Amino acid sequence: MAGFSTSLANAIVNAVLRQQAFPTIRTTYFALFTADPTDAFVAGTEVSAAWYQRQPTGAFTAPSTGTSYNNTNVEFPPVVGAPVVVTHIGIVEGSSPTDPTATLLFSEQLDQPKTMTTNDIYTVRSQGSSGDFTISLI
Repeated sequence: MAGFSTSLANAIVNAVLRQQAFPTIRTTYFALFTADPTDAFVAGTEVSAAWYQRQPTGAFTAPSTGTSYNNTNVEFPPVVGAPVVVTHIGIVEGSSPTDPTATLLFSEQLDQPKTMTTNDIYTVRSQGSSGDFTISLI
């Protein structure tokens, strides 16, 4: 189950309890990480390779009892060159890892690190509530 980033948690508290406007969320993307990005979104933890691109999250299901999950399979480009070990997946706003205004919204650790080698394609699978990326608020 995905956890909130610090910036998203602060935005929710500010909107719900402090009557501040909730910030506009830009298009959301899945991102892969080689280390824990932490709730504060530590720089240098996202995959950095010529083949790598964040992928649009696509549709999420309508929440049921506070839970939603990705409704479509989402594939990253195939690995080219050096292997990479993916340890975490996240949802960010902003399409580019070099965008200084990009914000981490959610992240979660993989059950076990995934070593990706040449031509491997990382897929975020949709399998109902047991899919690869489930968000539960309660």
